[in-house]
Amino acid sequence: MTQNKTLKQIAIVGGGLAGVSTAYFLARAGFEVAVLERRANVAEEATYGNSGLLSPCAAQPLVLPGILKTGWSNLFRNEPPILVKSGLSPSRWRWVRKSRRDYQDYFSLNKQRLTRLAAYGQMLTQHLQEHYVLEQENSQGLLHLFRQQADADRSAAIQDGLQQFELPRQQVQGEEIQRIEPAFQSTLPLAGAMYYPNDTAGNCVLFVKQLRAIAQSLGVQFHFSQTVKAIRPEIGGRIAIDIDEQTLSVDSVVLAAGMQNLPLLKPLGMTLPLCALQSYNAMAAVKNPDEAPNTVLFDESYKIAIARVGNRIRVSGLLGFLPRTNQPHAKAINSLLKVANEYYPNAANFNTANFWSNTFALQPNGMPLVGATTHGNIFINTGHGAHGWAAAVGSAKLLADAIAGRDSEINSDGLLWSGASA
Repeated sequence: MTQNKTLKQIAIVGGGLAGVSTAYFLARAGFEVAVLERRANVAEEATYGNSGLLSPCAAQPLVLPGILKTGWSNLFRNEPPILVKSGLSPSRWRWVRKSRRDYQDYFSLNKQRLTRLAAYGQMLTQHLQEHYVLEQENSQGLLHLFRQQADADRSAAIQDGLQQFELPRQQVQGEEIQRIEPAFQSTLPLAGAMYYPNDTAGNCVLFVKQLRAIAQSLGVQFHFSQTVKAIRPEIGGRIAIDIDEQTLSVDSVVLAAGMQNLPLLKPLGMTLPLCALQSYNAMAAVKNPDEAPNTVLFDESYKIAIARVGNRIRVSGLLGFLPRTNQPHAKAINSLLKVANEYYPNAANFNTANFWSNTFALQPNGMPLVGATTHGNIFINTGHGAHGWAAAVGSAKLLADAIAGRDSEINSDGLLWSGASA
């Protein structure tokens, strides 16, 4: 298919992983691209809290069917797997109910879709790293650990549906875990474990900053400390973007700003099925290299990933159904410390780690929200979650191909949104 000649100048709102990746692929497709970011640099908000997983096998829709039951039953625990405040607004109640229905009806199907997208995004990311000789801090292989039998059973039940992707994985236990990861000396009883040798983790923020430089070499313009106040369709089909005291006119706009997309679309009569969640992170310097992880670990119950990033260890994930904060709740810190010390107690002094939290946008079905809105030249790319590096890169390429009028390289069924439900 030929490039869409009616869209030449494209503005992207948001300079995180999704925005910068989309800018790169659009520039490669021949468009003039400008990125508008309210912070002073790229990757300073949701992307800064990305776990760094490049993990097609472990990728799954981040749906929370039992969030209220789990959260309230752990309300008085000091180390809860999910943080929930005692009361929820009506909008959040509706979101939770929708999440429960989507989990019951579509989880297996969406798991397959997300695996397909993440495998594509991982391939694209690795190609970019190799082609441009990017600096990497990658860890190879991932151990997916299950504390609860129900989680292990659910994982086993969906393995058959993933055979089509030909992604290597194996069920492991006991001595097999320690053979794969000699630093793993935990005596914590586990209901099961899976090993994915081709899944990886790395430094997502470093990747985005390097990709920004590459995008700039392709002509992408980055405008920092620019807060977008409104977007307005103009006569003739262009889009006006109000930025502080000035207005920019472009052929099209891609919204990649998480929850900030909602107030921009509301005046146009569009709503998005997004809810703001918190994720939490810790970064600690390696104390004993021989006891520090070389393989990535993902704890299913706590949704926490532990990965070595150079001479540091990153512990990240854990969900908070709480209002936005910059510093983690005390219970979030306790949970991060609990998981880190249970698996790698002598690897680092986790008590002196640097802790932070960030907010990300999530759909009830846990899938990314990518595609065209009801306004033909307003597009969206958001909702990839705290573990969505691979999915975000894959989504960016799918969206760029769709805007350019090109056939996608993978089956995009279920991955591109039409905006019909907005």
